[in-house]
Amino acid sequence: MKKAIVITDFDGTITQKDTLVGILDKFAGPKWLKIAALVRSGRLGTKIGLKKEMALCRVTKKEYIDFLNTDVKIDPTFKNFLRFCEKNKLKVIVVSGGFGLNIEVVFKKFGIPRLPYYANIIQFKGNIVKLKYPYTHKACKTCGHCKAPYIKRFKDKGYFTIYAGDSVTDRCPAKVADLVFAKHHLAEYCGEKGIPFVPYTTFGQIKKRLISKALLFHS
Repeated sequence: MKKAIVITDFDGTITQKDTLVGILDKFAGPKWLKIAALVRSGRLGTKIGLKKEMALCRVTKKEYIDFLNTDVKIDPTFKNFLRFCEKNKLKVIVVSGGFGLNIEVVFKKFGIPRLPYYANIIQFKGNIVKLKYPYTHKACKTCGHCKAPYIKRFKDKGYFTIYAGDSVTDRCPAKVADLVFAKHHLAEYCGEKGIPFVPYTTFGQIKKRLISKALLFHS
């Protein structure tokens, strides 16, 4: 049977709401919304857009982490989905256009087993933040952290690639994955561009769909 892997976004996909949206709403003020609109329209890349948005924030590391621990919730079906994947020897990795700190804090909060993840880096100097992009892909002029190369890498290794996402940073991987689960902005984008996708709301729904494709799993 063909090997399969789930490559999933974090913000708004594993979490119920985008953690960066919450951070920006609380610590950046309304100016960030104009930048976000430029990113959604394609007039501004996600790397520059995120840098401009986060430059508006005045937040210490403690305030940032306290917000994540207090305000962020995850999809209540996600942990069950991970158990399903483990039972069926289905690899799962997380790729985020946001920050590794967000993933680490949220996963610890909800007792999620450590998953391989790839994300940007946020650092703090007082209440000023600095961003680093360790996974910038030269071939992509739009994304600070393009997720498409992960899809291509596993396809080259013979995997059937499953992608789950919801937003602008999920456009590139949706173009190349074998099976795409999309909601919110990503679903709209896939519909506009004619990219085949399966609509979903929770990982419980993704689980049901994958069960119907049992040929993907090793026995």
